[in-house]
Amino acid sequence: MKSLLERLKLVDYLTTEISIDKREFVEKLKKNIDQGDTGTFFSAFEAFSSSKNEYKGTVTPDSFKLRRRRKMFDMNRSLAIAEGTFRQKENLLVIEATISGFRSIFIPFIVLLLLLYVTAAVSFSLYNTAGTLMWFMFPFMLVHASLMLGIPYFVMRRSVSRMKYELERDFYYITKN
Repeated sequence: MKSLLERLKLVDYLTTEISIDKREFVEKLKKNIDQGDTGTFFSAFEAFSSSKNEYKGTVTPDSFKLRRRRKMFDMNRSLAIAEGTFRQKENLLVIEATISGFRSIFIPFIVLLLLLYVTAAVSFSLYNTAGTLMWFMFPFMLVHASLMLGIPYFVMRRSVSRMKYELERDFYYITKN
């Protein structure tokens, strides 16, 4: 499954080396992250929070798990979650992160859509009461299916690439402050 998500560019990896001490970086990162759950269901009222931090998640001395915090009227809703580890290598801090845009909540959505389209295709291919085939519905179904499955795919894919860029930028910014 993971190799399929990598080929679809819904999972990406980030490795960054920064010249800073591990403990110092962890403390600075904790100050820039709101502690909390990275799940989707518990973030309904997060946009009403007055925090100025960009990320929400957890940071331990050796690892982190975070996502972008929801904001009011934010059109760039990010679905990506970054999980990573910290490792000190001489005077460099090595940060290795896995950024995933696909969440397990989408599996029932995809299965339900596929069942719906298969059922519709079978029912349209059978003769209706007038005895004619309803072939004109197949192009409509193909366009509709491509939109219903394609739009979430491209949103997830863009959130992964955007999260990778923003994390790399923010990690560098954290070390300079």
